Amino acid sequence: MSKLASALGEKYQANALNLKTKAFELAGHTFKVRIPLTKELDDINARIDQLDEAEMERRYQKMVAPLKGLEGIEERDNDVFLEGRSTREMVKFSMQAENRIVEYVRLLVPETGSLQDITYEEIEAEWSLPIQLEIVTKITEAIQPGYKDTRKN
Repeated sequence: MSKLASALGEKYQANALNLKTKAFELAGHTFKVRIPLTKELDDINARIDQLDEAEMERRYQKMVAPLKGLEGIEERDNDVFLEGRSTREMVKFSMQAENRIVEYVRLLVPETGSLQDITYEEIEAEWSLPIQLEIVTKITEAIQPGYKDTRKN
């Protein structure tokens, strides 16, 4: 038990879990989100940025195969550019988005079991991309209130 928890007493300790979670509703279901500590959030962000290089290359090759030789396609620096945009960067951002979805879904408090070993493929089988993005938005609002407004400025 922490010094703070001890100082705040038994009633605080009994309700501490309520301080460490927030809830949101989507499509009639109430989701509970565990609010991570700053260190945990830093670790989550580090995992989001960790990409499997072999998988990244596989996805890149799959994406560029039908593009090579087409008009308007530029090949340079071991990359294919479509309308000035790097295909490698598109693959990177796509994989990071998938990692973010997985990491944020792991913050959901399950009614039974654990979500710590869930994969993107399992999430994708349950929810379409627009729903995934909406859930991630709701989780972001829960764990980082005011982040959206701060980002606008």
